[in-house]
Amino acid sequence: MSDNASGQPYHAAPGESLADPYNIPGIVLFITGVAILAATLTTAGSGFTGWVTLGAAATVLCFAASVAVFWFEHERLRRLARHRSPLRAESRPNPQGRT
Repeated sequence: MSDNASGQPYHAAPGESLADPYNIPGIVLFITGVAILAATLTTAGSGFTGWVTLGAAATVLCFAASVAVFWFEHERLRRLARHRSPLRAESRPNPQGRT
């Protein structure tokens, strides 16, 4: 459902952005952040305070990186939409004079 597959710069329906291959790194980073958060909470319950600090930093890093990846992909699609707007494509005259 990326801009190359569907021919549309934006995703027309909710959920189509999850099928976009450019979003896979962001999704993987987010899931990794959730897994590290679970491990950090388990470690905090066990009393290993040194590992909690490391786990918290890794969790924040994964979540921040996933938001950054999603934001960059959104901006890339927004730039594509600006350059390939459907209104501009429809208003172009036909070079052969056919309709």
